[in-house]
Amino acid sequence: MFANKLLAPFALIGAVFLGLAWAVDEKYSIYFVPFLVISALIFILSPQINWWWYTRNPPELSAELRAFLERCCGFYRRLSVAEQRRFRGRTALFTMGTDWEPLAFPEDSLPPDVQLAIAAQAVILTFHREQFLFDKFEKVIVFPRPFPTPEHPYDHASELHETDGCLLFAAEQVMLGFVKPTQWYNVAMHEYAKAFVLKYPGEAWPVFSEETVWEKLEAASGMPRSHVESVIGLAGVDALPVALHHYFTFPERFAAVFPEENQVFNQVFGKANTAINSGKL
Repeated sequence: MFANKLLAPFALIGAVFLGLAWAVDEKYSIYFVPFLVISALIFILSPQINWWWYTRNPPELSAELRAFLERCCGFYRRLSVAEQRRFRGRTALFTMGTDWEPLAFPEDSLPPDVQLAIAAQAVILTFHREQFLFDKFEKVIVFPRPFPTPEHPYDHASELHETDGCLLFAAEQVMLGFVKPTQWYNVAMHEYAKAFVLKYPGEAWPVFSEETVWEKLEAASGMPRSHVESVIGLAGVDALPVALHHYFTFPERFAAVFPEENQVFNQVFGKANTAINSGKL
């Protein structure tokens, strides 16, 4: 981390003066104090310092994660080379800026590919906006497989808690949705789509309330409502986040089935997305 590199010389010089004060003459201790104070400030402010540095110098994903993103993320593949670099940087930053809490994983460590699969969905939604973090949903809890909660005491794959500001995911379903995007509904995109709607309630969101909406959503994706709800593990799913999922995952088919709603989404997610949907990027 950048803050550690910044801290190292101050800590080293401070240690030298401390050693001189101990071994040679205690008058050197006065020189030790400012380096101690600076080192302490850098340590305390290290999260802010790291974020300041990496937002200006985005870290690059590893070669393995880049290949994984290229292979599985259609949105990423449709971007220009410069936009792909921006997407990777934002994904890395989103991973850094998220409070991950893996539960029931070996050594309580969340695999990097699971982090990538989740973070990429959030970055897709905010890619054409300056603010790409979900500041009210910084905490992400991940289980290896479907899990029960007090609100839904049976196994399911994802959940959003607005009051607590957290998202919950089952890694198994997240990875299936990322690796098989046209066959398996992506619960990470679903929950972040809900978070996006909560973050921007003033947008002119289309109302997907007509009787045939689920038939049309299936026509746009090949995914029946029964599949969507069985993957999530919850019944009574709202159609709007499902529509947003299909908009990004099946752009051409969605535009053909929902032309008016597609234009609204193009405005919400930036004019550049119109080019992405038409295959020009």
